[in-house]
Amino acid sequence: MNKVQQINKTGRGWGVTLATISSATFGLIPFFSIPVMASGVCLNSLCFYRFLFSSVFLGLFMICTGRSLKISLKELGMMFLLAIVYGMTSMALTYSYDYMPSSVATTIHFLYPIAVAVMMIVFFKEKISWKIIIAALLAVCGVYLLCGSGASGEIKLRGLIAVFITIFTYSTFLVGVNKSFVSKMDGMKMTFYVLFCTAILFFINILIQDGGHIDRIPDTVSWIRMLLLALFPTLISDMTVIYAIKIIGSTTAAILGCMEPLTAVTIGIVVFGEQFRTLQIFGAFAIFVAVCIVIFNKKN
Repeated sequence: MNKVQQINKTGRGWGVTLATISSATFGLIPFFSIPVMASGVCLNSLCFYRFLFSSVFLGLFMICTGRSLKISLKELGMMFLLAIVYGMTSMALTYSYDYMPSSVATTIHFLYPIAVAVMMIVFFKEKISWKIIIAALLAVCGVYLLCGSGASGEIKLRGLIAVFITIFTYSTFLVGVNKSFVSKMDGMKMTFYVLFCTAILFFINILIQDGGHIDRIPDTVSWIRMLLLALFPTLISDMTVIYAIKIIGSTTAAILGCMEPLTAVTIGIVVFGEQFRTLQIFGAFAIFVAVCIVIFNKKN
């Protein structure tokens, strides 16, 4: 193996690691958010706090380390567009939970790796190996077995529409980070502006839906959980996925997102006492195989 091949292999391994960290930390959202909402903080306020605090954390870090926050109006406009599709994903997915079982909604949402692959093939003529296609299908099947195989409950049309919107919005976000004219922007700066713009959008949402009322965080424990929510499944998750996309591309990063529901289900079982069904074992195994295919595949 020559020096260039060694560098490419090392870089790709780092990209896979970052994507795995991103999806695993993103799956921690229920661990922090459910107790905070149980303490009396509504969803709209929680989302606003989450993105506001994470952008403040990163902004202060960048200022203290001398990193530039300079951005052009054109770049800022693109950041708002990325924030819109990113924020819509969160809002539409949460909205769908009121009209269908959350496990079914999560399963449908995780069709987004297929959507990303299709976008990259159709619009950017990307060549995707059959191994990656198999990994994407395994990931989707694994998420179905893990989250939706034993689901029951009424499914309403508006819930289906909302969750299908998330497939389009999140895949657009992942492809936009990779292929828009801001793709060469420093990953940390991009993360800051995506988080900051999303916080602004959620504040506008509060003005429209709640008349500008923001719930107060009631106690010290809830403050700690809120800050950890902003740090791990928001700041760290978003920054690592942006850097991962820059290294390994949108499709591979999207497939590795299947680690998110695996983390969420594990948290549900260990922390919240949820039951672990036999089919979920097969789902976890399918996800493990999909991740292994991505890791050992020589081409993205």
